[in-house]
Amino acid sequence: MFSGIIESKAKILKRDGWLFTVENTFEEPLVIGQSIAHDGACMTVTEWDSEKYSFFVMQESLNVTNFQYKKDWEYFNIERCVKVGDRIDGHIVSGHIDTIWEISKLEKWDDGSLQVFVQFDEKYSKYVIPKGSITINGTSLTVVQDGADFLSVWLIPLTQEVTNLWMLQVWDKVNLEFDLVGKYIFKQNRD
Repeated sequence: MFSGIIESKAKILKRDGWLFTVENTFEEPLVIGQSIAHDGACMTVTEWDSEKYSFFVMQESLNVTNFQYKKDWEYFNIERCVKVGDRIDGHIVSGHIDTIWEISKLEKWDDGSLQVFVQFDEKYSKYVIPKGSITINGTSLTVVQDGADFLSVWLIPLTQEVTNLWMLQVWDKVNLEFDLVGKYIFKQNRD
């Protein structure tokens, strides 16, 4: 489980088929088998040293994440799983991506904030609630606007600095994980 509070950005050093090697920006030692969210997708560390670590991405994960579009020297937002007893400053995030869609518009505001608009298939609109939680590339954010096939969020300057979201451009693909609690409630009411 994750919180959506990004620890840092990590550069992709090498992508070799299904194996990604990423710069190690963590101060604490990693552990083989450890779960780390990369743009919100939970991946297992397969090897590491003080400068880099690697993880394997199954074809299914490539199919349902923006990993299929990632290139060497691009960045992942990274977050280690929460520890029991930690504060959850964002929201409960599973690390399982629901869908990938694209940025449709970006608006920079005078106060330094950035409004990001994401287009998606309207079948997901049932999971989007104004002022509710959404995870974009692993970052816990609040929905500002929602429509039948879009949503928008605002990024404060700190979020832009710490995450890879400030690098987004129109038509870039992003990972979306809708609010886990909302999905459970919807499933319960549907059955």
